[in-house]
Amino acid sequence: MPNEIIRVDGTREPYPPKNGRDYKLPELKKAVGGGFIQVVKTLDGRIMVPDEEGKLKGFPVNPAATALYVHGLLDPIVGDVLVCQDKNIE
Repeated sequence: MPNEIIRVDGTREPYPPKNGRDYKLPELKKAVGGGFIQVVKTLDGRIMVPDEEGKLKGFPVNPAATALYVHGLLDPIVGDVLVCQDKNIE
């Protein structure tokens, strides 16, 4: 499974770590639009990184990301997200 950004509009784009191994905090923040980040698990065993304050900021629901989220039925994901392997986060 590729490391990718899933945008609110459903588009996906590859987003590999700059060093080829793992993401540094500035890269994670840039991927989701800045601010504080949150790390959650996906149904397929990857990690999802949304903006932790996205709901407070009024970001729209991201249906594709919500469908991947372990608790998506109870807690929708908002804003653009990064989805990657656990080993890619330092």
